[in-house]
Amino acid sequence: MRRILLAIDLSAPSWEATRLAIHMAPKLDVAVTVLSIVVPGTPLREAKDQRGREYEAVRELVDDVVKELVAAGVKAKGEVRSCKRGEVAREILGATSRLGADLIFMGSRARGELTGLLLGSVSQEVAMGAGCPVVIVPTGALTKLTPRRIVLVIDGEGDPAQPVGVTVELAHALKAAVEVVCVGRTLGDAFEPTESASAANPDEEAVTRVTATLKKARVEVRSRMIDNRRGFAPEIAREVMATGADMVVIGARAIGWVGGDIAAGAAEAVIHRTHRPVVVAPSRRRS
Repeated sequence: MRRILLAIDLSAPSWEATRLAIHMAPKLDVAVTVLSIVVPGTPLREAKDQRGREYEAVRELVDDVVKELVAAGVKAKGEVRSCKRGEVAREILGATSRLGADLIFMGSRARGELTGLLLGSVSQEVAMGAGCPVVIVPTGALTKLTPRRIVLVIDGEGDPAQPVGVTVELAHALKAAVEVVCVGRTLGDAFEPTESASAANPDEEAVTRVTATLKKARVEVRSRMIDNRRGFAPEIAREVMATGADMVVIGARAIGWVGGDIAAGAAEAVIHRTHRPVVVAPSRRRS
């Protein structure tokens, strides 16, 4: 991991994301680019002065965050860009690609599954489109500046290389323990029986493999399977609260109450219930 993109605005969730990024960046030994997007509130010419003031306020915010990062010993720079309403996520994704960012930090208002899926959110759009893990930090996050326990959520359908990779880096940098969990088959998923009735459960096999990988990487780890009695997000939230986890890495591919590749939507739901930072690092389908 070499570069973090910290996407911020003037909202409360951005302050939470900024606080966590400033604390974690030195431990991860990475450079940080602080990005803020200005969206003009009105196209009227007479609003030009107002737009200028908005830009200056955002520029000042970005400069202040960069100064804090530099004071913490982090190589940092800032960017302020503008775009049309509805194109903020695309702008952030473009910057991620252009900068070669390995991890994105951003805030979320944590509105819950239904609202988030119907209305969408910038953090959800970014998490769905990014090729790298995205750390989503909610308003009023119950965030410890140095997370000590991470819950890693996986399933047996995808290649877990990305979620495992970011979990190892976070665990080493933060000296955190990890709990690998897998929630039973999610609501809406179709079950296709295998030819062999005695075939091993792919979810259990995945948990065993990932646990072994983490142990080999010298990470303190334990694991467990969770029965899906309430749905994905409620079960994960229950586990997080029971174990006192400070951060969640969602690496399952087909999760949520609709099924399919909606890790970002599930992340919003977990955030809504736990008020913990969630890292969305969806595993890719095995070819």
